[in-house]
Amino acid sequence: MADDEEPAYDVAVNVHKGAEGYGIYFTQKDGKITVTKLDKDSEAERAGVQPKDELVSIQDLDKVYPTAAPGTKVAVSVDNYQEALNMVRQMKYCRLEFRSPGFGF
Repeated sequence: MADDEEPAYDVAVNVHKGAEGYGIYFTQKDGKITVTKLDKDSEAERAGVQPKDELVSIQDLDKVYPTAAPGTKVAVSVDNYQEALNMVRQMKYCRLEFRSPGFGF
């Protein structure tokens, strides 16, 4: 990314998977993947993720997924949402990047 380019996200969280998962829930609506709910005191909540934030990318910090290029950042879209969600479910430590409502305006 060039120095004058703005990132495509404004909230990022590195999160470890707990016994009950990551504590963050999503829905696919209006061409976006958005947060619907966060578990109280989850790492995502403490990092500032909020309901209605849009998930824009995922990255396996253990560098296992995606299998074709382990550790590569994967942009999340409506087209690959299920594949990305399945990948996150298999990860133990990942980075999630979000765009808040109104970001970039």
